[in-house]
This record gives sequence, C-alpha cells and structure tokens, in this order.
Amino acid sequence: MNGIVIIGAGGHGAIVADILRERAAGFVDEAPALQGTAVLGLPVFASLAGIEHDGVIVAIGDNAARRAVTERVVSAGERLAVAIHPFASVAPSATIGEGAMICAGAIVLPRATLGRGVLLNTKTSVDHDCVIGDFVHIAPAATLGGDVHVGAETFIGPGATVAAGIRIGARAVIGAGAVVVRDLPADVTAWGVPARITSDRRSGSPNR
Repeated sequence: MNGIVIIGAGGHGAIVADILRERAAGFVDEAPALQGTAVLGLPVFASLAGIEHDGVIVAIGDNAARRAVTERVVSAGERLAVAIHPFASVAPSATIGEGAMICAGAIVLPRATLGRGVLLNTKTSVDHDCVIGDFVHIAPAATLGGDVHVGAETFIGPGATVAAGIRIGARAVIGAGAVVVRDLPADVTAWGVPARITSDRRSGSPNR
C-alpha cells in the first residue's frame, strides 16, 4: 500500500514516517500549531479531505486515543496500513493486525499474534506464541518470553521483561525496567523487580 497518511505528527508520527519513507503521503494532526508545517519534509494537514491516499496509519502513542481515532477513521471507510521497519525481524508465521507499527530492531518470533493498532517500539522482542491484544504499546527494549498474553490497551514500559507464559489483563501499565513473573489482572499498575501492583484502578486503591 502506497500513499499512506499518518495520523499524528508528533514524535511517534515521525518514527512511522521514517519507517514508511516514500510510501508516506503526509500527516494529519488536529493541533493548530502543526497545521501547515512539515515533519521530515512531509506536509501536515488539518484533515484527510482532499489528500490523495490509499490508506492511513494512526501514529499516536496513547493507547486509548489510538483506539478512538482508529475506530473513527475506519467507520468513515478508511483502510488501515501496517508499518514494519526494514530492520525489524518478523517471522513469516506471525500474524500482524491492521494498523500495527513495528519499529527498528523489533523482533516478532514464530506464531506470535499482534492485534489491531499494536505499537512495538524500538528493539522490542516478542517471543514465540505470544498474543498481543489490540492497541497495546510495548516500549523500547521491552522483552516478552514465549506464550505471553497481553490484554488490549496495555502499556509495557521501556526495558521491562515479562516471563514466559504470563497473562496480563487489559489496560494494565507495566513500569520501566519491571520484571513480571506472575499473572496480572486488568486495570492495574505494576513496578519493580519482581513487579508488584502499586495501584489498582478497579478499586481505586493506591497499593496492594
């Protein structure tokens, strides 16, 4: 797919533009300060109207916002593109969802499954048989062992490690450098080595 419009002209948008190179048609961003400017030589527009394109990719780091914008453009009839950096390694048997972004140095091993709008940042490693839910963001240098399941909209911080076979619920937040060695439920924040739950948005309690 050529002529791809990148939605979001911030830092991650620039990363996606670098992945797509000549396939990128420009950016769309609602921020008034960005409209009419250029990022990496590509113009920033206020909307998709009037831009000739074959597809879009939503390059927004915040998971909930990326989901909301993706659902809006898909409902308007847009096609979602996939961005895979040429220096990423993706196994032929892996399944990559629409709108996924796989950055430089990322590794996706056999039979792994990435959902819609997944963001694998620089040098992430997703081992065999992992299942990564829709709109997950795995930050730079995070490592997932084999057969890890990650729920939708979860964020796994830079340098975090998730042991093989672990299950993490939806919308969890895993802190930078954490080591996850036990299953974690949805809607919690966990930090440390080993990772422990520091807040639980299901109950509003700050610690557990």
